[in-house]
Amino acid sequence: MATIDDVVRALGDDAQLAVPAREPGTSISGVVPWEPARSHPPDAVLLGVGVAGDELLDQPCAGVVVRDPGHEARPALVRGARARGIALVLLNRSASWAAVLRAVGEVGPAEAAAPQTDTSGEVQPGDLFALADAFADLVGGPTIIEDANFRVLAYSSFTGPMDQGRNTAILGRRMPPEWLSFLDASGDLERLRTSTDVVDLRSGPWQAHRRLITAVRSQAQLLGIIWAAEGDRPLPADAAAALRRAADIAVPHLVRHHEGHRAERVWRGQLVRSLLEGRGRLHRHADELGLPQDGALTVFAFAPTSDEVLPDEVWDRITDHVALCCEAFRWHAAVARVGRTVFAVLAQSEDAPVDGPVRLGRDIVSRSVPVLRGTLCGAASSTGRRLGTIALRRVEAEDALGIVRTGNTGTRFAAYDDVRPAVILREVRRLLAQREELRLPGIQALIDEDRRRDSDLVDTLRTYLRCGAQAAVAARRLDIHVTTLRYRLGRVREVSGLDLDDPPVRLACELLLDVIAFDGRPAAGGK
Repeated sequence: MATIDDVVRALGDDAQLAVPAREPGTSISGVVPWEPARSHPPDAVLLGVGVAGDELLDQPCAGVVVRDPGHEARPALVRGARARGIALVLLNRSASWAAVLRAVGEVGPAEAAAPQTDTSGEVQPGDLFALADAFADLVGGPTIIEDANFRVLAYSSFTGPMDQGRNTAILGRRMPPEWLSFLDASGDLERLRTSTDVVDLRSGPWQAHRRLITAVRSQAQLLGIIWAAEGDRPLPADAAAALRRAADIAVPHLVRHHEGHRAERVWRGQLVRSLLEGRGRLHRHADELGLPQDGALTVFAFAPTSDEVLPDEVWDRITDHVALCCEAFRWHAAVARVGRTVFAVLAQSEDAPVDGPVRLGRDIVSRSVPVLRGTLCGAASSTGRRLGTIALRRVEAEDALGIVRTGNTGTRFAAYDDVRPAVILREVRRLLAQREELRLPGIQALIDEDRRRDSDLVDTLRTYLRCGAQAAVAARRLDIHVTTLRYRLGRVREVSGLDLDDPPVRLACELLLDVIAFDGRPAAGGK
């Protein structure tokens, strides 16, 4: 088992041990990012990403790693750690948290032990490329290891002829969309998601060679996928059984990868949320996320088109999907989930095309997300150049996403500037819905008249106004004669007392009639 000293050695020159462990040589359970309102293992070392050291010292733990707060604040932090019996490791200000996570990657739980098998027993835990080579020897053909989002993690070395699918997967770092669609249409994608079957494919996109595919699972959790393909010779008769053994061998390796990926997602998520909320040291957060401090930034917001309540695992997959698409299309973005929305802060280079963010957003929502039965929709904010405006960009992206989710835009992704008028009208309607004293008594009089006589005065007025007060157009829309329409409008004037020749009156009536439909109830005073 690892110790605090092992953590310090792993960090090297990036950190110093300010307060040693109370009992030197005591084992720790692992190194995990600190999360608010979460119980951490008392024998773990907590990484204080974006938080003050005194917050971490209030948590039961074996030790903490925090950024060096500087000469003035350091003594108080050291005294607090000693008083609580917690080891304190100070990280240099120039060190990256991402580098820290990589450095301490060897300090983890014992469950990620080396596989016990004659073909891969010498593979170091977490060395997925060596594991892929070992599996290629075991199965008898070149292999690819993917995570649960079908992102390529590693692949075996191979010098013989290989089909386009393997090359495309390796270059694009994920299963090609053509293959994803092929597996989905055949039902094999669902088999991989829900079982440990070995799928035997004799054909596929681009005149593919034969392939064997199986899932790597830990209990009910899907950890990843392993592919084996025919290379310059046919796969042996026992290849399917060998691939299934390989999947079992891969479990502890992918558990280690999964935990490391989750830890990185947590600390990046905390930093992204701080930027979106405009709190904390924004410049430091941006540096750690690799975002420019004075470059062009756009905020994306994504959510499922349905209102179905989704488990955290599915939200994690959506978050990974957005991050992977940004990476695949060579855009740098910091991605995190906040509530029921996945946000991405996108950095734009000076030579990026003006419509680049919108094209990226459309690509993201057009691609299927593993384990998500429905589809995604999304929106992009306007572009700004100051970190302090990211919180405003977030509001724009959320507002635009709300318009897209109504289904009235005819698209699953839109830019804020394209739907800004709809956003403005929605906010005006919300204000009118909340301020009942702003209602026109004449509108309520029409509602009451329709109820008494089973007439259509409200619908007539609404249609007339939506047709730009053009009687002939409104009559065609209502499928009545224009003379009948004029008679009804006369009744509207008589009952309501509204002057429909006055443009402000028409505008107010149109907005208020929309509010009646918007909030699902009659205007003030209705029964």
